[in-house]
Amino acid sequence: MEGEPLRDRRHLMVLAALGLAFAAVLVVVVRTLSAPDPGDAASAFFAAVEAGDPQAAAELTNGDAAIVADQIQANIDGLDGAGLDATVEEVEQEGQTAEASVRMAWDVPEIGAFTYLNRRVPLIKADGDWLVNWSAAVIHPDLTEDGERLGTTEEFPERAPILDRNGAELVALRPVVEVGMVPKKLEDVDAAVTAIVDNTETSGKTLRASIEKAEPGNFVPAITLREDEFAAVESTLSQFEGIEFSHQELPLAPTRDFARALLGNVGPVTAEQLEESDGELDIDDVVGQSGMQAAFQDKLAGTPERAIVIRNAEGVPVSKLETVGGRPGEPLKTTLDMDIQTAAEEVLADEEKAALVAIDPSTGDILAVANRPTDDGFNRALAGRYPPGSTFKVISTAALLAAGLDPAETVECPASIEAGGREFVNFEGSAAGAVPFSTDFAQSCNTAFVSLADRLEDGALKETAAAFGLGRSYDLGVESFAGDVPKSRDQTEQAAAMIGQARILASPLAMAGVVATVVDGAWRQPRLLADDPSDEGEAIDSETLDVLRILMRSVITSGTGTALAGVVGEPIGKSGTAEYEDGDPPPTHGWFIAGREDIAVAVIIEDAASGGEFAAPVAASFLSAVEAEPLDVAAP
Repeated sequence: MEGEPLRDRRHLMVLAALGLAFAAVLVVVVRTLSAPDPGDAASAFFAAVEAGDPQAAAELTNGDAAIVADQIQANIDGLDGAGLDATVEEVEQEGQTAEASVRMAWDVPEIGAFTYLNRRVPLIKADGDWLVNWSAAVIHPDLTEDGERLGTTEEFPERAPILDRNGAELVALRPVVEVGMVPKKLEDVDAAVTAIVDNTETSGKTLRASIEKAEPGNFVPAITLREDEFAAVESTLSQFEGIEFSHQELPLAPTRDFARALLGNVGPVTAEQLEESDGELDIDDVVGQSGMQAAFQDKLAGTPERAIVIRNAEGVPVSKLETVGGRPGEPLKTTLDMDIQTAAEEVLADEEKAALVAIDPSTGDILAVANRPTDDGFNRALAGRYPPGSTFKVISTAALLAAGLDPAETVECPASIEAGGREFVNFEGSAAGAVPFSTDFAQSCNTAFVSLADRLEDGALKETAAAFGLGRSYDLGVESFAGDVPKSRDQTEQAAAMIGQARILASPLAMAGVVATVVDGAWRQPRLLADDPSDEGEAIDSETLDVLRILMRSVITSGTGTALAGVVGEPIGKSGTAEYEDGDPPPTHGWFIAGREDIAVAVIIEDAASGGEFAAPVAASFLSAVEAEPLDVAAP
């Protein structure tokens, strides 16, 4: 009868060693009934670890159960909650001591299997029971010092640069200085906050909130400055002993404003990004937050090298046990041109709300994308949705020419005209009278175009606009808007559509594409990356092109675009003043689109009274700053 309990106990040990769901309960029973066999003791211990019950495992050791349980849990947590599959392969006993050889296989999140043979797991017999002789080496043989535990690390490779079309680095690692404070080191925290806020673009409200949440002895970051920006404030901020500076490197463009909305920025991972990453990101990762840096995060950042390490009692990694190799980031070569982008930034420097896009007419390559303001993150140049106003008359004219209009035909330009019950007027009430259509175009006569609306069939504007790229579908990898030219619903909308109003919308990118089509003869899909495929629409009728080029040249020689009269390369262009809300008078944006053989550009100045007065000079300055290649235009 005495042998039956022994067999029962050994049967329980076998079940525990198999890691069944109720293993933790079994090991407690085993501990209570004693473990006369060292192999059973080892199996029961590791079964409890497998079951996620460090306390039950600790009860099977000769250590302080609470301390041992904490140490076991620290290893599990250090391996990011890894599950364990342990197999006792061999046990050697010598008197009251024994050693077990245990095959350990951890399933570590984002790393995978971490397997090793722990050949010397010590056991000792005490009061008739076999117990695990506890030390950190029971978990891994290389854990030899007090407080050591297993852990993981993740290290991203150096972020790859963003390049221009010629290989110049638009975004590269550049030196910066992180400005912050340690509150307990400051005699007057409020004075230090005021100094930082007054001398940098730091938000006082945000900084004070960060200070309230932080421990007094912790460093509280305020703002990261470029070296030249830091040099301007260093002497002032250095007067406060608790204001501290950390010199680092970050991926940055040449200047703070340079293509900021397009290129984007890099910063610490946000809580939302952490949640959406499904464990792929850690709280201390630095990732793309906007623009191309965010859109092409995986390519630029590569993948991190992940490692299983030994951490000392302070949590510092002291050695690597296994490494899973990462992938280096890949440089992102764009179609942008460093010099042309610089010119774009310079001509918009004094504008409050504006955008400029330049493209290569022969390829569709985007050469420059500039926005103002630069600190709101909105890429109005590519994604803005604006009524194009009279710049759309390029499309209206192309449709009228296809319908048989002769540019020499006399088309009245009265001060006002009624269509569908709505009155349409010219800019500042001008009236050219009975003049050739070519003059109507050069002077941007609204009433002349409205009077011709009934010459176009339903859908003609939409179809013609598509030939010039408006409303096409394409993907640049970042947000963009190709325009929308819906069919007119009634006579009033058709009249308004002739002058780029009604429900017609376009981005500066889309309108740059329109003038590029006139320059090259066919619309080409915009490209932002150098390895994007090149796509080309059908060629525009050559006779239509010839007329459009002559008309658009006359805008500059004798029309609303005379601000460009002195620009080399004999560019063509079209102005636009677009109403965007109700009012008396309604508010307007100012447009100008221009092109020559080598480049096409669209400029919009928000809340400007006239495209010819405000946008045309910006386009003129830009084209003057860029090397000229003239377009062959017949004399008007």
